Amino acid sequence: MIEEIKNKALKEDVPIIKDGGLIFLLDFIKEHNIKNILELGTAVGYSAINMARLNPDIHIDTLEKNEDMYNQAIINIKGEGLDNQIDVHFMPIEEYKTDKIYDFIFVDAAKAQYPKYLEMFIDNLAKDGYVLFDNMVFHNMIYHIDEIKSKSTRNLVKKIANFRETITKDSRFDIMFYDNVGDGLLLLRRR
Repeated sequence: MIEEIKNKALKEDVPIIKDGGLIFLLDFIKEHNIKNILELGTAVGYSAINMARLNPDIHIDTLEKNEDMYNQAIINIKGEGLDNQIDVHFMPIEEYKTDKIYDFIFVDAAKAQYPKYLEMFIDNLAKDGYVLFDNMVFHNMIYHIDEIKSKSTRNLVKKIANFRETITKDSRFDIMFYDNVGDGLLLLRRR
């Protein structure tokens, strides 16, 4: 069924993690024995399902503000029998408040908001916890900002580039870029 979810998402232009990024994500979770995950941006539940399938002890809180996506995610997660491991919260990311501490935060939502999301949830990240951001090269546009015709896309890519530059100066984290994996990943490890 997971292949059906993926194929339907691709056909309907739902933004889901690329294969290379997903492999990295799943290997990382296994290697670091991650159990408590916060996902920002559920879409149709594709990445959450893949993460939860790794281990029955994994629990995921995932946030989605688009009602159609949320409803599809609920159907997909229930269909995979993972609704006891994945809690889908229907709300804007900015409205989610919790005291929970997460080993891992996976960010695949509004790219321009990445710096804000990091600050919002830093207190929910375990000591030595990790944050993984997807789409950090944004279809390789990060390397050719001046060639982007669309003003809104150019502004978005500039914001991603600015976040990339700013985060390298943040002494709270060990920082690793994986520009050749999926659509580019940024991994932060809390010091």
